[in-house]
Order: sequence, then C-alpha cells, then structure tokens
Amino acid sequence: MLRRLALPILLVVSILVATAGLMRLRFDTDILSMLPGNLPEVKGLKVFHEAFSRNNELVVLIEGGEEDEGLLGEAAKSLGEHLEEKGVAKRARWQPLWMSEPEGLSELLAYLWLNGDPAAVEAQAAKLSPESSQATIKTSLDDIATAMEGMDMVMKSHDPLGFLRHPSVAALTSSGEGGEAFESEDGRAHLLFVEAPQAIDGYRSAEAWLIKVKAEVAAWQKADGGNLKLRYTGEPAFSSEIGRAMETDLSGSIAITLGLIGLLFWWMQRRLSLLLGLTVILTLVFAVALGVAGWMYGKLSIIALSSAEILIGLAVDYGLVICQEAKVTGHKVKPLREASGRPVLFGAVTTAIVFSALNLGGFPGMAQLGSIVAVGLVAAAILMLVLYLPFVAKFGVDRAPAVGSGRLLPRSKAAWSITAVLAVASFTVLFVMGLPGIDFDSKIMRPRNSQAMEAFDRLQKAFPGWNSQTMGLVVEAESDGEMQARLAEAHRRVDEAKQAGLVSGVKLPDGWWPDAATQEKNRARISAMAQDRERLLAEADAAGFSEEGLALGRGVLEAMAKQSTISGVAFPQLESAREVMRLFLNRDDKGGGYVLGSVTSGPGVEPAAKDYPAFSKLAGDGIWLSSWSLFKPAISKLVDEDMTRMLLPMGILLVGMMVLIFRRAGDVLLALFAMAFSTLMLLAIMKITGLRWNFVNLMATPLLLGTGIDYAIHVTLTLRRTGGCFKELWNGTSKALLFCGASNVIGFGSLITSSSEALVSLGYVAVIGITLSMAVSIFLLPGWKTRRIP
Repeated sequence: MLRRLALPILLVVSILVATAGLMRLRFDTDILSMLPGNLPEVKGLKVFHEAFSRNNELVVLIEGGEEDEGLLGEAAKSLGEHLEEKGVAKRARWQPLWMSEPEGLSELLAYLWLNGDPAAVEAQAAKLSPESSQATIKTSLDDIATAMEGMDMVMKSHDPLGFLRHPSVAALTSSGEGGEAFESEDGRAHLLFVEAPQAIDGYRSAEAWLIKVKAEVAAWQKADGGNLKLRYTGEPAFSSEIGRAMETDLSGSIAITLGLIGLLFWWMQRRLSLLLGLTVILTLVFAVALGVAGWMYGKLSIIALSSAEILIGLAVDYGLVICQEAKVTGHKVKPLREASGRPVLFGAVTTAIVFSALNLGGFPGMAQLGSIVAVGLVAAAILMLVLYLPFVAKFGVDRAPAVGSGRLLPRSKAAWSITAVLAVASFTVLFVMGLPGIDFDSKIMRPRNSQAMEAFDRLQKAFPGWNSQTMGLVVEAESDGEMQARLAEAHRRVDEAKQAGLVSGVKLPDGWWPDAATQEKNRARISAMAQDRERLLAEADAAGFSEEGLALGRGVLEAMAKQSTISGVAFPQLESAREVMRLFLNRDDKGGGYVLGSVTSGPGVEPAAKDYPAFSKLAGDGIWLSSWSLFKPAISKLVDEDMTRMLLPMGILLVGMMVLIFRRAGDVLLALFAMAFSTLMLLAIMKITGLRWNFVNLMATPLLLGTGIDYAIHVTLTLRRTGGCFKELWNGTSKALLFCGASNVIGFGSLITSSSEALVSLGYVAVIGITLSMAVSIFLLPGWKTRRIP
C-alpha cells in the first residue's frame, strides 16, 4: 500500500513545495545585489544607493541643437507642467526647488546659522549690529557690482545681509545645486527630474509608469518639442530595463534551451512519449529548484537566473543516460536501475558538491546560482530514477537497438599520441602568447544595449559634475551623537591621509548635521538678530534693495525667530529645504542617518592601483568610500581569496568522492589528468580567441572542473561494468554523454544571448570548457585506460 502511494505522495509534496516557494520568489534588479556586501567598497556603494539615490525619480535628459541654446529651460518647464497636469508626475523639477519655493532656502539658511560654528555666528551678529549693519549692506551692494552674470549675480542681489556667506553654504554653491545642475554649460542640454505619483515597488510598476510618461512626452512633443531629443535614465529606467531583460532572458532562453534539447533528444531516441515524459520531469525539477530558492532567498539576482538554463542542460543528462542504457540492458526496471542508478546518483552528487562550493565564495549571485543548481540536480536525480526510469521501462520498448562498433574511440597508442600533440600545441600557445588576461572592470556589471546607461553616459558628458573624479565619503550612524563622533573620526582619518600625501582635498558638510550643544550656544544670538529684523530690512531698503531682493533676508530672519524658540534640536521641516539637504545628508526621525562628502586623491596617487591598500584604510566602522573606481582592486583581492577558499575544499571533496567511487588510485589519477588536460586546452583557446577572465567566469571554473569529473565517472564506471568493451561504451554511455555535452553546451550557450555582460562571458568560457571536457572523457580517456582493463 505504501509503495503504491509513494509516487503520488512524492509528486504532491514536490508540487506543493515548488508552488509555495515560487509565490515568494521575486527578481532583484539591483546590480549591487550580485556583489559581496561585506566588502567596504561595496558597502559604500550600497549605502550611497540606499541613502541618496531616488527610487521614485526619473531623470529626463532634454537635448537640443545650436538654435536651442539657453532655451531648454522653458521647454523643461513646459514638459514638467504637462506631466503634472496629466497626473503622471507627482512633481517635476526643472530648476532648483528653492527658486520656486524660496521659504525653503530661508529656513535652511536660518538652520545653518543656528547649527553653525559659534565664532561665525558671533561675527555675523557683530556685522548686523547697529554700529556695523549699514557698512555690511554697502559691502553687499559693492559685491553685486563686481559679480559675474548669472546665478552669482542673482544670489548676491538677494542677500543684502550676508546670510549666504555662511561657511557651510560653500558646500551648497560647489555642489552643483544651482542653474548649472539643470542646464549644461553650452546650454544645449537640460535636466528634468520627474517624481512618480505613487511609490514604485518593483520593476513592473516602474515599467508601467515609464510607459505612461513616454506616452505623455510624445503627446507634448507633437505640440511643443518636436525638434528636441529626450532620453531617460535614473533608478526607475534602470529597474524597468533590467527587470524586463531578466524576464526575457528567463522565458526566451529557457524556451530555446528546451526546444534545442528536445530536438536533440528526439534525434537520438525517436520516441515522442519519452520526450514528453522527460519534459514533464524537467519542468517539475525546474519548479522545485526555483521553489526552494524562493524559500531560501526570496529574491534572485540577475546571475542567479542563469541557473535555469544550466540546470536544464545538466538535468536532462540523467534522463538520456537512462534512455540510452535501456537500449543496451533492456527495459526491465531492475537491470536498468542497476546500469544507470550509480552513474546518475554519483554524477548528481559530485556535480551538486561542485556547485554548492560557490557558497564558499563572497559573491551572493554566484552563491544563489550554486545553491539552485545543486538542489535542482539532487531533485533531478531522484525524480529521474523514481519516476522517469519506470516510465522509460514501460513506454520505451521496441526501439531500435543501439548500433555502432566503437571504432571512433581511439585506442591506447592513438589516444596518447593525440593527447601529446594537443598538449604540445597548447603549451606552445601559452608560452608564446602568455596566459589569458584578467579584467575586473565594473563595466561588466552593466546590462547590454542599455538605453538608460546610454542616456546616463550622455548626461555625464553634458554635466561634468555627474562624472566627478572625486570619491564619495559616506558616514552612517544611528544617532545624532554617534554621527558627530564619526564625523570627527572621518576628519581625523582624512587629515592623516593628507599628511601622507594620499588626499589633496576633502568636502564634508560640516555644520549641516544637527548638533544640540551648538544650537544651544547660538540660540541667544540668533534670537537677537531676529528681533532686529525690522531695523535691518529698513536699512537694506533705504540702501536701494528691491522688495524682491529683501525677500530672502526677511525669510531668514523670520525663520530664525521661529527656530530660536524651539526646545531641543531644531531641524528644517519644509520639503524644499530638505530637498537641498538631501544632497549631503539623509536623517531619519530618530536621529540616525547618513552624511555624504567627498575626497580627492593627491597628485600621482592611484587609489585603484598601487595606493589601494593605503587608501582603503579610510573606510570602515561606519565610514565608507563610495566609488566604482575602487571596485577593480577590491574584487581582484576577493577573487584571489575565493579561488583558494573554494578550490581547496572542493578539490578535497572531489578527490574523496572519486576515491569512494573508483576505489583505485589509477582511475582517480586518470580522471584528474583529464581535468587538467581540458583546462590546459581551455587556456590556450581563450588566449587565441581573446577571451579574458573576469570575476564571473573565473568563479565558474569549479563548475567546468565538476562537469569534467562527472563525465569521467560515467566513462570509467561503464568501462568497468562492460570489461572494457568499446562497443558497449560507444553505444551506451558515450552516445549518452555526447548528448549530455551537447545539452550542457546548449544550456550554458544560451547565456551568450543574455542581457548581462557578466553572463555572456560566463557562457563563452563554459561552452568551450564543457566541449573540451566532454571530448577528452569520451574520446581520449577510454584509450588511456585500455592497458589497465583485463
């Protein structure tokens, strides 16, 4: 009774686990999720992304020609108002927010004076005293006369009382939060920032919103901006693009992989029922693997999604081995299980161990890939032996028996001769041309053919401030007190770096983070200045400042009056004030948050090369450097550590598995030799074709070694079982392994069409490596073993 129910119970449990897990599964479109979060350099990038990027804001780059110079601001305003009117934008910004809401700038300036250096506040109070205020106002008039046209003149004509001369405002005026941040220097490009009307909770909602925005932009262009070129970038654009590419990769490549493998299977087996049964099992295996991933991770990165094609390519091997062995051993369940059970189980366990070893590395995406494939292979082996094998025994009868003499397999002398020729050729290539290069450039993380990235590249050319050579310095803390301590520590580290010649400049928004003690010291003087506002405004009016020119001073003095009466820590409340502050800090209601500054390396210093070890000491304990330029040396160091951390235990496990399976030292050594020989030829071919190692395909080398060992296990066990009969080897295991290798090549080869450069590089190396491992195990390994078989 229990034996009858075993299969239905197994099916039901598998389907329930898969379904529940799949419902939890989400795609993670964040490129940083593929990288090790414990690296300080990655931590800095992630902290910057979380604190200062705007997930709900689309950046629209408006480009015009020579005839549009200086006129794009009006076009951006027109488009922004159109998007707001149509309800596809909560808010559109075509100029600094404080220019349309000056009370925000007033509140911010009042806060900076309240929170600033007491000595500077005392000096300002002295300048605005009855004895000195008129001289201060006259100095402001003189500054207007010598000011440059543009934003500099506008700001000075609105500042008779000198509030904009606060030391901390220097950070504001040098940040790019001015006219130049929205319009390019040549006047031929303008930025429009469009905020989504609701929160964007995934790439699908980002895509849906982006479609609406583009439709309204097209409608606007018909009336107003037909000669302008608009490009889209920012977080929603990237999220939509990457998410859609991931879906396309997952559906398209899996369909291609299944289709090609199905045709290959049909060509070898010529039985539709066996193909349909195999498809059902593969679908179940795939669902179980992703379902377990849903329970384990919840979100899958771009790299982890490639596990689908890889798993299909590997899992189908076990089904074909069973089908091919049935041609040789017959269609009785017991003999068929004896012939194929051990190779399938041992092959699955060995390959699963190899993929599981990816968890020993530091890359989350590769760890996810390894776990999914490992779980899928174990599930595939069990389901194939328990469900598919009896199915083959029942529905695979009356097929034409396998034919072939095995003459295609070189015997001992020929096999060793071919090996020698190929080894000499490979060594010659590597000796003359050298080993394949290594490239750890962060550009490999970019999606291919990305319109959002193309727009961002053009934006960086038009607005140099977006492509600064300085590195971000991000400070995080959980309270106001901790932030003040960490800012002091950041200054200490930077000062030491300056003394060592590593750093030539640093910008930290001193005075921007609220300091309760400083505010208490300044409160009395700020209150006194506010009480003198009528006198000060009257003097500025008498000196010739217009009502518009007095608006900023009036607003600052009124804000000072309010803030000086606040008990506890004062902090700007207006959205327009916080909009400016978010350029430098992000503070939560509990007092914790982030501060953003920057550091510039000294002359001749190479932070991403020879000076990386010393420069990286700036980071740690809540103080992080944020720069993609530091990605290369950090990842290079991690890959070196990961290769040792993965290959050593994996090598021990593989050798242990082979000793347990073979029980003969000679067979273990030949399998290891096959693996080393395949690797040698892989290096030579990579050098000839110009392929380079990167952190993704280098992490995949254990996978190639594992598949090579898997093939060697199948060939060696078959040679033993058949007494070294090349005919039975060719008609059974060799033909099966040819299909297996072809299916694996199809599985990994489908990555070449991926939208991710990282996966494309993995696909090329894997296809070459698997082809070599398969060819060596099928055509050379039997000949190497000929003399050892009775």
